[in-house]
Amino acid sequence: MAEAPEKKEAAEPAAATPARAGGSRLLPVLLGVNSLMLAGVLAVLLLRPAAKAPAGEKGDAAHGGEAKAEAKGPKAPAIGPTLRLPDFVVHLRDADADRYARVSFEVEVATEDDKNRLGAAVPRVRDGVIAYLSDRTFDELRGSEGLARTKDKLLERMKESVPGVGVKALYITDIVVQ
Repeated sequence: MAEAPEKKEAAEPAAATPARAGGSRLLPVLLGVNSLMLAGVLAVLLLRPAAKAPAGEKGDAAHGGEAKAEAKGPKAPAIGPTLRLPDFVVHLRDADADRYARVSFEVEVATEDDKNRLGAAVPRVRDGVIAYLSDRTFDELRGSEGLARTKDKLLERMKESVPGVGVKALYITDIVVQ
């Protein structure tokens, strides 16, 4: 009789262990999430366009025809280094109301040396930009045509104020007029 209770106690822990392992759904959920994440990463890597080889390098044999076709087509001009200028807040010339403009610019230059020289001349550039913008009215800054004219004039002024620096373009990154 003493043997019967020992067998009964030994059988209970063995039966309890499979019930705990089978009752947990955490492992299959984690495996499913992991599989979805892996599939997403693979999809991004496989579906993105192939990177173009630099102009000096030749493509491999599988992409030889594509490399020749790209070399013959027109190339976009290389984007040079840019220098972000601090925000400009100016009072606009308007007889009817007090209007202000807050404008942010980035200036594209030809080389890193030009970027450093332009960085050293930022006070002179800011002076020219503020002088030009404070003489504009709200209507002169309105619309894409007004902004294009303003950018052209500011680019001319910038080239005049910092001679010898290869200023290529001026980009308006933010503008608010009120």
